[in-house]
Amino acid sequence: MMDAVVAPRKTGFGQSAESVIAISLLGVCAAAGLTAWLSPGGEQSVAMPSSKLATFELSVAQNDDALQSEEQAVLAQWQRRLDGEFSQHEQSKLQQQQLATLQEQSAALAMAQAAAEAASRAAEAAEIRARSAEKARTQAVAAVQEKAKPQQAAAAPVSPAAPVKRAASIDWDSCSRPQYPDESVRLGQQGTVTMEFLLDEQGIVQDGHIVESSGTRRLDYRALSALSKCQFEPELLNGEAVAATTQLRFTWKLTR
Repeated sequence: MMDAVVAPRKTGFGQSAESVIAISLLGVCAAAGLTAWLSPGGEQSVAMPSSKLATFELSVAQNDDALQSEEQAVLAQWQRRLDGEFSQHEQSKLQQQQLATLQEQSAALAMAQAAAEAASRAAEAAEIRARSAEKARTQAVAAVQEKAKPQQAAAAPVSPAAPVKRAASIDWDSCSRPQYPDESVRLGQQGTVTMEFLLDEQGIVQDGHIVESSGTRRLDYRALSALSKCQFEPELLNGEAVAATTQLRFTWKLTR
């Protein structure tokens, strides 16, 4: 009976000793782990996440590069937009200048056309006045000729012989010779004009007209105007001055 009782006690004590040993070993392991953590070797184990830090820094640098690239793209887009707007502004300014030039040219052309129309109307009016003067001159010549006919008819029976007639002639001392027009000198215009003058009994010019032109109207009327102011020796019929017509030629010639 004593042997049966003693055996269980040893067994319980052995188990308690094993538990104590296990606990002690666990404590030793924990102490060893804590020591390893706090030792310089532990610092090396703590320093291991440096690769993660480098990866993070690389990611940040990449993000900075991407951000910088995006900023450069936005700046380039704005630059292109500004360049386009500036080009449009320059084109608009150039178009405005061209439009102003066209308007000025149009106004100048309108003024030139108006001046040409005014000159044409003035020329037409002058032509009408010239025709009216020619008609009046023709009527005056006819009247003087009708007046001269009775005198010539009455003088004819005086002498059975043919009437003695002396044609009228111009007195060059009574007036100034026609002056060459400056424009005709510049253009080198020359020629001979034949004129006919209607004279009264005193040899005073009553009217005159162009019989044959020199080829230049300016020269024709300059000669007619100047010689119409001259005094003529009247035509004589049997020694008596009578009204008559006479022709006169005047030559325009440039001297070298």
